[in-house]
Amino acid sequence: MKTASDLIDALLLFRLPRRPLDVLLTSATAVLLIWSRFAYLANGPWEWDETLFARGILHFELAAHFPHPPGFPGWLAIGHALTPIAGDPLLALQLASAAFSVIALWLLAALGRRVAPPAVAVAAALVVLAAPGPWLYAVRGFSTTAAAVLALGAAVVAAGGLEGRRVTAFSLLVTASFLVRPNLLPVLALLWIGVVWSVRPWRRLLPGVAAGSALTAIAVFLMARAEGGWAALVAPFVTHSERHFSRLVGNAGGYADLGLVKGLGGVVPATVLLAAATLGIVVWARRVDKRSALLWAVVLVTAVAQLVWMQNRTTGRYAAGVQMALAPLVAGAAATAPVTVGCVGLLGLAAWLGYDSLPLVAEQHSTQLPAWIAVQEARSDALIFGRTVVLEPELHPFASYLWHLLEWRGEENPPWVLSPWDPGQWAGVDGAWVVATVHRDLYPGSLQGKERHWGGVSDRLRPLTQDRFLNAWVIEDTPLPISGWYSTERESSGRRFMWGRVEAVMALPPLGEGTQLSIALRPAPGPAPVVIEINGQKMALLDGEGGEQRLWLRIPPAAVDKVAELRFTRAAAFPPGGEDQRPLALQLYELRSLSPAGPWTGAVAHPWQRDAIKVELEGAYGAEEFAGAGEGVWLGPRGVLRAPAGEGRLRLRLWAPRPTPARTVLFVAGRRATGPLDIGQKPAFFDVEVLGSEAEGGRVEVEIVSDPYTPASNGGADHRELGVVLSEIAFEPGN
Repeated sequence: MKTASDLIDALLLFRLPRRPLDVLLTSATAVLLIWSRFAYLANGPWEWDETLFARGILHFELAAHFPHPPGFPGWLAIGHALTPIAGDPLLALQLASAAFSVIALWLLAALGRRVAPPAVAVAAALVVLAAPGPWLYAVRGFSTTAAAVLALGAAVVAAGGLEGRRVTAFSLLVTASFLVRPNLLPVLALLWIGVVWSVRPWRRLLPGVAAGSALTAIAVFLMARAEGGWAALVAPFVTHSERHFSRLVGNAGGYADLGLVKGLGGVVPATVLLAAATLGIVVWARRVDKRSALLWAVVLVTAVAQLVWMQNRTTGRYAAGVQMALAPLVAGAAATAPVTVGCVGLLGLAAWLGYDSLPLVAEQHSTQLPAWIAVQEARSDALIFGRTVVLEPELHPFASYLWHLLEWRGEENPPWVLSPWDPGQWAGVDGAWVVATVHRDLYPGSLQGKERHWGGVSDRLRPLTQDRFLNAWVIEDTPLPISGWYSTERESSGRRFMWGRVEAVMALPPLGEGTQLSIALRPAPGPAPVVIEINGQKMALLDGEGGEQRLWLRIPPAAVDKVAELRFTRAAAFPPGGEDQRPLALQLYELRSLSPAGPWTGAVAHPWQRDAIKVELEGAYGAEEFAGAGEGVWLGPRGVLRAPAGEGRLRLRLWAPRPTPARTVLFVAGRRATGPLDIGQKPAFFDVEVLGSEAEGGRVEVEIVSDPYTPASNGGADHRELGVVLSEIAFEPGN
């Protein structure tokens, strides 16, 4: 019988003669590792595979990729066990992955002690656990870390000998690793065969093989039952395999782009560690035996080959298991040097990698993936304003998980549909909507100019992401391209437009009585006119040779407060020629709506932007690009704008990139509305109240008066008299 003291001794990492010192160092190392994992759990999902696993725990649906084949039954079982404790399937998976990552320290140290002093073995384990890949993905909901640690556990059992029941334990650990991540089958099969080949008599394998086979059979049976039958279980495997391998062709990248390399900190540290691991195999052959060294080499080469040829080679998370498995071999290489030199060198490398990795892990912990933010914000907006969420197909996994999670918690959800760009049939929307997308170029602007954008990660974190879902938008009441449209393009000036075909249709959200629809378009030069219809009612006929034109169309009574169909038709297309032979009919620049005293927002740097919202501007210069602030226009010491508004609030985005703040007063219809204000160098919004009596005929005049500034007076060549910069205006009705 082992005592508590024996168990403590087994957990001690450094095997020092002075037991209290070993307890202290082991405890400090463990606390540091535990803190590095559990204090930095990722803030929500950072890739859709995490939501596929988490959604699969709530409702298993293999055909819909919740999760995708091969189903990962062991990983879902762990998630099911921890979800009641965590209260969230994704958090449960994150906690499990982090815990397995902590356990890896003891397993790697045990394997490293086969060829190196204990301190060197621990230092080598800390090197790989501090590397960006193994740390960054250990705090996420992926199965890779857990499966790798279970396989390492099997290797520890095998390295200690397979006497008695250890051979059964070895087989069960390999089975568990397989069930957690079935994709590892080639590597795990080689590991199992290579280890048990020398077991005699072979009947000693029967208990482990029988138990492992039974667990696998049960897992497959449960998946088939959850999926609705054997045929329903097999079909997604075939479909997923075809899609998976067809996409590998486009997953190109050189040595520096490999996830294996990026996850080890880049080309230099990765090359050093891979070279050290190669030397470590030689050391293992000399200090342990050649057969097990050969097995190390074969298993690792197979794992690397699978990463390069069967997985996404540029994505770091697939390589985390291989990176951790390098530690015992790196320990062997370091053991060829004096103990102090090897230990200090490895600890220095671990500290450097940890210092380099910490900002990445902290960023992942403190911020959320833009796509995840957009889905949450779209849901919130839709609930508040009674809208339907229109989802980009790529956001469906995030939304499906969020909706199921909140339903599981008893919370309300708005309706949602996939966007018209989905290959399936467009389901349609009955009322107002909000669009959540990661492809802004698929949609025109919001009719009222209301959209939000979340984007970007640091340049250092980006290579360790899958470089997708890093920009996302929520757009309110944007027209939906139903058919006949190409994605957005830009002119050299930066102005956006969409090409339409000979029959191009958009769905308009419900618009109130008296609303005017502003359309700016240019027919592709040709004799055929462009016909514009709303719900089948002819609204305008445009000359095909007339160039860019702006129309203001009043919504017909039959389309008021209803989802309407805006249709552009033309008898013939006019391909541009050369390499571009698309059947183009028209360029659509803008679609905006203005309703009596309704809300709107818009940029005002360019005349065409002002035209779209019927804003007039006096005392302004031309559009300019201001670093860090975007486009805007300098106003002179006195600028005047006239805008459509009633009783409510106008918001002006102003700033003054000049040596001292601009002393500014805002007048509305001759009344001093606010000021004097000291407008500084950073853009800010300034609100002015509009009284009902000040908006004559649905328009209001705002005067912006600032103390003058002439750049030439400070040594520049610009002799203009300047006030403040204006870039954006918004109006919110008083009610």
